[in-house]
Amino acid sequence: MVVIHSTGGPTCDAKTGLPVWVAAGTLEDNLRHIEAHPTLGIHHMIDRDGTARASVPEGQVAHHVFGFSGRSIAIELVNDGDGRDPFPEAQLAALVNLLGELRQRHGIKRSGVVRHSDLDRAMMPCDRTQRRKVDPGDAFPFDAVLDRVYPLR
Repeated sequence: MVVIHSTGGPTCDAKTGLPVWVAAGTLEDNLRHIEAHPTLGIHHMIDRDGTARASVPEGQVAHHVFGFSGRSIAIELVNDGDGRDPFPEAQLAALVNLLGELRQRHGIKRSGVVRHSDLDRAMMPCDRTQRRKVDPGDAFPFDAVLDRVYPLR
């Protein structure tokens, strides 16, 4: 399976204990942060301009979604994940290309491409009314992307 994420999203502020939204950040900063933490991982990251970078090799586990990391490939999109931040066409085109390659290499079916929010439905510890993971967010054109990777014949 492939799990699509966004770099931004909700978290609990360590100082106040209140929920805050973390902005998307940059490709370089996100990769540096993820690669510096042994409990985090991502296989691929795609910037807004379509620049794609690999991190953890696809044959290795990248810790990106509890309970599913050992059987999935993680793609992180640089985006706020707040449902308002648009996904630029260059980023979507790079994602479609990568998903097509993963489909060929690993035989991944359309149903095997999911959003992080489809798998992690836990609530935030600092606000039990708010979901912990909502990425890639409502602005992500999920069905349109899948239609480009898996066109109807």
